[in-house]
Amino acid sequence: MDADTGLEQEHPRREQDAPDLGSNIILIGAMGSGKSTVGWLAAKLLGYGFFDLDATIELEQKKSVHMIFEEKGESLFRDLERSTLKRFSGLRNHVVALGGGTVSDDDTWETILSMGTIVWLNPPSDEIARRLAANLEQLKARPLLAELANHQDLETRHKLLSERIAALTGNRVGRYKQAHCVISDRFSTPDSTARLLLDTLIKEGVLKISVEQKPFDKWQIL
Repeated sequence: MDADTGLEQEHPRREQDAPDLGSNIILIGAMGSGKSTVGWLAAKLLGYGFFDLDATIELEQKKSVHMIFEEKGESLFRDLERSTLKRFSGLRNHVVALGGGTVSDDDTWETILSMGTIVWLNPPSDEIARRLAANLEQLKARPLLAELANHQDLETRHKLLSERIAALTGNRVGRYKQAHCVISDRFSTPDSTARLLLDTLIKEGVLKISVEQKPFDKWQIL
């Protein structure tokens, strides 16, 4: 049961879905949860490559995700996610950041399962809303949230964002819960979140390394 929405959307993880440990770290979670920022930083700390699915689609299509949604619709965008991730499914030793809704497509989910260790970045909805409400440029770039940028009052915008993000998370929580690891703090800085991620993976036996301190204290990419 999801605490924010009360929705029950459980998809039990199969035994054969165990990760290929030591290959890739796949970040899933709601839009704005920090997958791109934390993923980029974790990759730098590990000496891994970094692959951002949304950024790759934008580069190849020469259009923003928001424009693709407006011109072609969500269904076409999910098709692009599926085909693009499939082409890059042979990556190894990468941190991979996926879009919030990437997990919703069954075929895409099978590809995700085959690529490595899946980590759900799960900050509270109000924390995600706080970041996005204060950054209109980032908010307008997100097709399922962009309309909320029209609300001029910051408090109202924050409230509506929190509700929308909670609803979207609730619709996808069954898939998110199938992650091999969950990171659920309030994410004081990207650096602390990346280190918590790596510490968790070390404790889980996925990583057997230590990383030296390289502070990174601002949410620059959400």
